[in-house]
Amino acid sequence: MNQGLPDQTSTNQDTFIDQLVAAFGRRGLRLPALIALEAGSPLAFLGGQLLWLAEPALSLVVNRETIRQTARLLEEPAAVAALANRLEADTP
Repeated sequence: MNQGLPDQTSTNQDTFIDQLVAAFGRRGLRLPALIALEAGSPLAFLGGQLLWLAEPALSLVVNRETIRQTARLLEEPAAVAALANRLEADTP
C-alpha cells in the first residue's frame, strides 16, 4: 500500500542506472559497456551472484553500497534491459 507514492526501490534503481550511464559516458565507455551488456545478458544473474560472493574482498576498493546496487541491478532482467536501453539512447 504505497498510496500512489513511487516505488523507492524502482526510484533508487533508476537513479543508479542514470549514474552508471553518466560514468560510462565520462570515461568514453558507453559502446563497450553496451556490447558487454548485450553479449553477457544471459549471464547477468550469475554476475550479480558473483558480486555478492566477492563483496567482502571488493569492498576494500569499491564502496560497499555500489557493489550491492550493481548486484541487485544484474539480478533483475528488467533492470539490465533498462540499462542497455539507456546506453543505446545515449550512444552517439
